[in-house]
Amino acid sequence: MVVMEQYANCGDVHNTEKWFHKMRQCGYTGRLRPFQILIQAYLKAKIPVYGIRERMKAENVFPNKEFSMQLTEIDALKSVYVIDP
Repeated sequence: MVVMEQYANCGDVHNTEKWFHKMRQCGYTGRLRPFQILIQAYLKAKIPVYGIRERMKAENVFPNKEFSMQLTEIDALKSVYVIDP
C-alpha cells in the first residue's frame, strides 16, 4: 500500500495501476482504500479514468461520501478530454 501511495502522490498512473493489479492478484480485493489511492493518482496526473465505477461494482465496493466527491472530480476531467471527430 505504501509503495502504491508514493506512486500516486507523484501522479504515476502506470505504476499505481500495476501495483493495484498485483494487489488484486494476491487477494487484496473488496476494499475501498486501493481505489482511493488509484483515483488520487489519476487526479494528480489530471487524466480521466474510464470504467472505475464498473470496476468497483465488480468487486462489490461502494463509495463513501469523500470518495464520491473524488469520483465527481474525475467525471469533470472527462469533459475536458472530449475529442471531436
